[in-house]
Amino acid sequence: MAGQLSKGGLEAEIANAVTRFHREQQGRGPGDVRAFVVGDMVLVRCQSIFTPVEAHLSASDEGRKLIKSARQELRSINHEEIEEVIAGLVGCAVLRSHCDLSVEAAEQVEVYILAQNIEKLFAGKK
Repeated sequence: MAGQLSKGGLEAEIANAVTRFHREQQGRGPGDVRAFVVGDMVLVRCQSIFTPVEAHLSASDEGRKLIKSARQELRSINHEEIEEVIAGLVGCAVLRSHCDLSVEAAEQVEVYILAQNIEKLFAGKK
């Protein structure tokens, strides 16, 4: 699919897919999602990620630890599903992915390592 879209179009499709995935998994999607194709990687930055319950929990140290632990566990369970979604959009395999979140900033960053440099597909395209 990457070859059919502009780079910006693909990045928008990835951001929309990540938002849908988070909605399905947590009942609420991030407030803002931005995706970037960089060489053989896709970088996704999600902001305003908390559910109403998580926002309440984030007021205490113990709550922040609970949020981080729960989200890391959920990611370990469902990372293959989102990797398949990304692979389908970019048109090549996702070799592995990484995720980290800042409870203080209510922000999550996801990195998908691809089997090929898809940014080259967009060289010369606007």
